[in-house]
Amino acid sequence: MTDQQVLQVASGYRERLSREGYEPHPIDFNRTTSAFPKSRQLEHVAWLCRDIEELLKAGDRERAMRHFGFVQGVLWVHGIYAIAELREQNR
Repeated sequence: MTDQQVLQVASGYRERLSREGYEPHPIDFNRTTSAFPKSRQLEHVAWLCRDIEELLKAGDRERAMRHFGFVQGVLWVHGIYAIAELREQNR
């Protein structure tokens, strides 16, 4: 994927999460996910999507792509997207 494609997909994830009521908000990085309800986890994912955009603008593609993979994994685990949908978005 090009940086522009990653930006487009991450923006789409953030927009979808916003429509579903999840606004960007980072979590406490020293706590496990069991300490957070689903809503806080998805708010963190929305925050990561925004961070992906900033990282790519700053030229930190490696970190942006780590975030992107994490975001996709969380979206799959929470049933937001199926694996086939995520795979298609990566083309």
